[in-house]
This record gives sequence, C-alpha cells and structure tokens, in this order.
Amino acid sequence: MNKIKITFFLPNLEGGGAEKTVVRLLKGLNKEVFQLSLLLGKKKGPLLEEVPKEVIVEELNVSNIRYAFFKLINYFKKNKPAIFISFLSHANVISILSKIFSREKTKIIVSERTTFTLTPEITKTLQNKILASLFLKPLVKFTYPLADAIVCVSKGVAKDLSNFLGSDRKIKVIYNPIVSDELFSLAKEPVNHPWFIEKKIPIILAVGRLTKAKDYPTLLKAFALISQKKKCRLVILGEGEERKNLEQLISNLNISKNVALLGFQKNPYKYMQKSSVFVLSSKREGFPNVLVEAMACGLPVISTDCQSGPNEIINNGENGILVPVGNEKALAEAVLKVLNDSALQQKFSLEGKKRAQDFTLVKSVKEYEKLFQEVLE
Repeated sequence: MNKIKITFFLPNLEGGGAEKTVVRLLKGLNKEVFQLSLLLGKKKGPLLEEVPKEVIVEELNVSNIRYAFFKLINYFKKNKPAIFISFLSHANVISILSKIFSREKTKIIVSERTTFTLTPEITKTLQNKILASLFLKPLVKFTYPLADAIVCVSKGVAKDLSNFLGSDRKIKVIYNPIVSDELFSLAKEPVNHPWFIEKKIPIILAVGRLTKAKDYPTLLKAFALISQKKKCRLVILGEGEERKNLEQLISNLNISKNVALLGFQKNPYKYMQKSSVFVLSSKREGFPNVLVEAMACGLPVISTDCQSGPNEIINNGENGILVPVGNEKALAEAVLKVLNDSALQQKFSLEGKKRAQDFTLVKSVKEYEKLFQEVLE
C-alpha cells in the first residue's frame, strides 16, 4: 500500500505551543499509513531532537517566512505531498498562495492557533503591528477560504475566525494533543533547583514565553501582594524579549529573593509535579496547553479568563479558578485561597486530572487522521 505523503510546515522549532503540537502529532500519527515530512523555514530550535527518526526533516533556509514564497512553489512541484498542513497565520497565507501558484493537487490544511483578530494588538514591534493590520488581515480574509480545511485549537478561536471570515464552512475545532504517557514519565524526573529540593516553602509556577501577551507584570504585582501575607516563591519557566523589563520590575517590587526566572526548560512537567499552584496570567491565548499539562500533573490551576481557551478548560470553582485579565488583586486573592486551603488543593488536583484526560494525544491524533481522510475524499 502506498503511504499518504503529509508535510507539516513551521518557521522553526523554537519552543512554543504550535511547535510542541507538531512534534507530538509526528510522534502519534500512524507511520504505516502516512509518510511524514517536516518542512521548516530554518532548521533550528530545542525541539528538533524530539522529532521521530522516521520523519523527513527539510528546511527552506529563509530568515523570515515572508521570503519563502518561491521556495515553497518549488517544494510543491518537486515533492507533491498529498496533504500540506501549515501552522501560524503568516506561514498559512504564504502556504496557500504558493500552492495555488504551483498548480499542484496538494490539499492544504491551515491551523489557526490564536484569537486572530487580536494579532495587531499583541505583535512585538510597531512595524509588525502595521504589517498585521494592513497586510495580514486582508491576506487571511482572501486566502483562508481557499484552503481545504482550517483547524482551530479552541471554540473561541473558531468563533473569532468564522466571524472575521464571514463563514465557518471549512473550520474544524481540534484540541491540541497534550496528555501522553511521555508527559507522565517526564514528570517523575528530579528537579535539582534548591527550592524544589527543600520543599519547605510553597512554590507558585508559571510557564510560557516571556512576551507581552503572557502579562507577567500582573503576575509579579500579584506575587508582591501575596508575599505580604504568606511566605512563598514564584518560578517562571520560559524565555523571551520581555526578560529585561521583567527583571527590572522584579527589582522595583523588591521581590528578587523569592522569584526565579529559569528560562526555557525542555521538561516543564517535573516542575509542575513539584509545585504548589500553577498560574496563567495571559491577556490572550489560542489554547493554553500549559493549563492542561499542569492539571495532568495534579497541580491546582488558576488562570485569567482571557480570550480564548481557559474557560473551555477550567470550570470555575470546580477544577480551578478563573480571574479577570490584568487584575493583580483578584489574582493574588485566588492564589492565597488555594495555598491556604488543603481540601481545595486536593479537589482541584483530582478534578484537574480528570479534565486533562479530554486532551490526550490519542484523541487528537484520531481527529487529525479523520480530517486527513475527509480532505482526501
């Protein structure tokens, strides 16, 4: 039987939600049925070594995805994949246009990972804000309806995109593949940081890139309030362009002794397994994998009720707590409530573990395999 050729496309494998999702899908998809390839703009990133050996990894060797157009046309003509699945808005637009110009019969699936209409608000530079508003929005409106399917990572993302496009005909919600046996075995690994070894003082954990969208300043201000009432520590895992600003704020708030920015960690689960409470302080999300990962590790979770995803995962008061975006006082109160109530910790831990089972690798892979068959038929 001839295998179905499928290519996954990403700018690189620097550690983010989209990148982790692709690596997990490459591990979980049926290799007997599918011949899997991974095409990258640049072959770089800490997740490269996690790509399964059977997967063909290629690179376009472009510094920015907007320069990939002609190389992608050549890729379609030369490789003729049955399905080409692209992740991240700018890569999606280029993929659709390149496929059309290549005149190949490849089926195109694009994955929308975030609340698309908010993109201009949260881009890093003024130049990117202008590009997102003037070019990306109209290009998405023109190209997305030409795709064979659009995968959204949450109902909130799907609703936002269907309102923007004026149609939901090609949109399908598939939650990210998050919980697997690998996660549980990685969670058992030891942590050699002294705070986790001594286990005397409660640890608040946050995981995610150090970007404006994650709104760490609100978390740090909340931690300053918490510290006035309870001795505890804050650990943030992740790297990004906001590091200097956050270090300055930590110093200004006089909380340096009890805050650690530990950078990108390939295995965040071992930290989740050994912390006291998990906090997501984001202004916006597409679908926050880290909330489900923390729940799977039995860690009580608190999140902002941002667009979109957290309120599709957390049933407020049942398996976690939702607080308003940008409100350090409400966030501090929620953390103290959990840290001071062992019965509530136990309840959130048990209910969180149950909820996490709705986001397994097996479930997600099944839905993707079903979508591939639908698109090909």
